[in-house]
Amino acid sequence: MSLMKKMAVGVGLLALCLGLFSLLSSCSAFNSWRGEVDGRADAQKDLKAGKLILETMGPPPAPWERTYEKLLKERHGITYSWVAGCIVSDRVSGHARAYNQIMEAEIERRFGKGVLEKTAEEARKQTGPSSP
Repeated sequence: MSLMKKMAVGVGLLALCLGLFSLLSSCSAFNSWRGEVDGRADAQKDLKAGKLILETMGPPPAPWERTYEKLLKERHGITYSWVAGCIVSDRVSGHARAYNQIMEAEIERRFGKGVLEKTAEEARKQTGPSSP
């Protein structure tokens, strides 16, 4: 094969790869997967740095959630991090899901199974009947 034909094939393959990457980049499943990969890596990095963080998202927090956040920090040194509001991209939700999976496993290893649920229930009780 001549040099010109080899170059043409190479350029064609490059264009095909770039087009495929562009297509995948706009794909919801790809963005969710990419977020999960990044979330696992970020969680491992934060654990190595001695940080315990839970990522959360959604509408403004209910009154009991502020109490929950305070209890987590005071008792266990866990930071409650709001990463998105009501509108959440696939990449951000994938990141939070994978990140929290790793963090929650480590939190339960350190402080006991169900510690997050027990703390949330206590926060609801402390906040009073107006909390959902």
